[in-house]
Amino acid sequence: MSIFISRRFFAAAALAAAVLVSAIGAERASASDDPALTFIQGLGDQAIAVLKDKANSTFDEREAAFREVMVAGFDIPIVSRFVLGRHWKTATKEQRKEYRAIFVEFIVRVYASRFDSYGGEQFTARSVINDESGDKIVRAQIVRPSGGNPIDVDFRVRKRDEGYKVIDVSVEGISMLHTHRVEFASVVNRKGIDGLLGDLRARVAAPVGE
Repeated sequence: MSIFISRRFFAAAALAAAVLVSAIGAERASASDDPALTFIQGLGDQAIAVLKDKANSTFDEREAAFREVMVAGFDIPIVSRFVLGRHWKTATKEQRKEYRAIFVEFIVRVYASRFDSYGGEQFTARSVINDESGDKIVRAQIVRPSGGNPIDVDFRVRKRDEGYKVIDVSVEGISMLHTHRVEFASVVNRKGIDGLLGDLRARVAAPVGE
């Protein structure tokens, strides 16, 4: 199985910057003044501002700006460790260090290249659910200018000392974290952790569009 998810999945996630949502027993919060909703809407607005600036920027510049949005908005240490799953415990100190560094670049490269196909979609954070785990689920929609059904995007966010951070994103019920976790595990099972690191390095180094 490839570690690269289908173009359709990334296109659907384009403005979201992708949450296994468990709403059982959850209590719906008032979204109008919820800081989690404000946080996600702000993150979406930042991403759109980057994507709209094609006429005045190069892809490298947009990728760098997109990297800042993702690093600031996502809890990268939690996300990267979860995606590696049980293989984190068997990785050496050196492998963990390299993995953490290359994971950020991999995520930025893959998502920035997919998001760069932005064509005027509108992103709106609509409501908030207080999950029984303590996290909040911010439900948003992407409306395509060509029409058709809106794309539902759910963000799982967690409160940190410095504010909210995204833990996972689910597009039409497909969790970004769980999808990557399954694909990474498949590579590690076949090639080992060094093989995964090599594949991630190759993806980061590949020309945009491949």
